[in-house]
Amino acid sequence: MLDLEPRGPLSPEIYRRRRTLAIGVAGLVAAIVIGTLFMVFGGGSSGAPKKAAEPNTSQGPLGQTPDPGVKTPVVAPAEQSPAATPTPTAAVEPPPVLKPGDDCPDSTLAVKGLTNEPRYVIGDQPKFTMVVTNIGLTACQRDVGAAVLAAYVYTLDNKRLWSNLDCAPSNETLVKSFNPGEQVTTEVTWTGMGSAPQCPLPRQPIGPGTYNLVVQLGNLRSATVPFVLAEPSADAPAPPPAPDAPAPAPGPDAPAPPPAG
Repeated sequence: MLDLEPRGPLSPEIYRRRRTLAIGVAGLVAAIVIGTLFMVFGGGSSGAPKKAAEPNTSQGPLGQTPDPGVKTPVVAPAEQSPAATPTPTAAVEPPPVLKPGDDCPDSTLAVKGLTNEPRYVIGDQPKFTMVVTNIGLTACQRDVGAAVLAAYVYTLDNKRLWSNLDCAPSNETLVKSFNPGEQVTTEVTWTGMGSAPQCPLPRQPIGPGTYNLVVQLGNLRSATVPFVLAEPSADAPAPPPAPDAPAPAPGPDAPAPPPAG
């Protein structure tokens, strides 16, 4: 068994102090040796100290070096709205300055058509009225003769069926003086037959349907006026005979008149 009690000529207290001092010096030396080894071998493994990053001056004195570890989100460029296009404005032409007796320009006239009935049956002869009105502020004159004023019948899909000038062309000239607001009316009759320019024959009757009346003066056209042409009713009474017309002869199967008695 190890005997830790000091033995010798000196007192035991002296031996204890020497032993404590020797242990302290040995611990201090060991600490110095360990620290020196750590500084030599531990610092050398990291290599030479890195050079401090220099500030990026390519973007000016305040430019910052981008961090490769941080991804900057891509921001889509703002969509530029197209430049506002000015809306073209049609030039407003002032009304022509007229003197009494000048010719009426188209801008001072209005044309329209009228039917004497909204509905006809086949066999009727519709009457159409053509109206020309001075809508200007000054009296003027215009040719409204049969050579330039015409009525037309169209289908609803704009197929031309008839005009009063097809089979009755005219060279009539009628120069009319219009006061402001004054109208000129002309009436024409349609037989219900179709026609075309130069009046080719045979002419075909127009069947039942809905049609449009249009009036035209030169380049001026009226709004369409619809009217109906219908089949005659089966139980419609026959038109009465004219007062001077002879009575119809009896048929072969008619009974003989009773003998006079």
